[in-house]
This record gives sequence, C-alpha cells and structure tokens, in this order.
Amino acid sequence: MVVKVLVCVDGEPHSNRAMQQAISLGLSLPAEVTALHVINPWLKKFYNELYSQGRKQYLEYVDECLQAEAKQVHEKFDDMCLEEGLEAEFKVRHGEPLMEILDEVRERVPDLLITGSKPLNAWGRFRSANLPLRLKRMVGRHVSVLSVSGASLKSASQTVRCSRFESLQHFSNGHDKAG
Repeated sequence: MVVKVLVCVDGEPHSNRAMQQAISLGLSLPAEVTALHVINPWLKKFYNELYSQGRKQYLEYVDECLQAEAKQVHEKFDDMCLEEGLEAEFKVRHGEPLMEILDEVRERVPDLLITGSKPLNAWGRFRSANLPLRLKRMVGRHVSVLSVSGASLKSASQTVRCSRFESLQHFSNGHDKAG
C-alpha cells in the first residue's frame, strides 16, 4: 500500500523540519510525497493605504516577493529530495493558507498531512492563528496529521503529535517487516 503524504511548506525553520520528516517517511515507506506551498496574498490588502500613484508598483513588488519566496521554497525542497534520492511533487496554491490546505486535502485525499509547528509561549499562542492545531481539528478525523516541532529532528514517534497515529505505526511496522 502506497501512503500519500502531503507536507505544508513555507520556508520557515519549522517547515524545513516538516520537509525532512516527509522525505524520511517517503524513503522508509512506500509513499508518494507532495509538498504544498501556499502563496498568501494578505499583504495585497494594504494597497488602498497607498497613494494612487504607488499602488500598482506596490502590488507588483508584493507579487514578485511572494513568487520569489515560492521559488526559493521549491528549490529547497527539490534540493533536499535530490540529496536523499526521493522523487516528489511540489505544488503551489494561491489564497488564505488554511482554506487552500483544506481544499488540497479534499482534492488529493492524503493519508498523512505533515506541518511544521513553531514553539509558542502563552502570548504567542494567544496571538497565533495556530494553523497546525486548526488543521488537526478540521481534518483529523479523516487524515492523520503530524505536527513536527522542536529544535532537532528526532524519530517520528518522539517529535510528532498525530491523530490516528496507530495507522502510521501500522504502515511503518508493515514496511519494516517487509524490508
């Protein structure tokens, strides 16, 4: 059985650890790994705050920056996959990250969704949109969700909080016995 893995990437350190985890799983299990980067046009909302003569340049600049960031994340993911010898797919969507990830999950129906998770203090948890937790709440009944956190990457059983974790262990145990 091939496990479909979707990993959410944004170029942040916690996202890079999620990529490492997805690649590791892709190498240890029979898996199809897809990285998803969402270009969030949030900054475009401020164009009305600018004088009319600077609006077009502002929107063009924001677009260029967002496209450059997506390209950089794509190159990083491709380099990591190439280094490990894993063939994987990279997909870019445009919109609000939570909604775009949920749409991708509905379309792709992965067995496993991997996200990075930054360590937050109490104030950070209050201010944060906490995307990994929101994703778990919204898709956790249908898709296993792994949130990779911490300063260093440890084994999957130590670093992830997962709904339906037993299914991942089942995939891993079945693969270990076959290998």
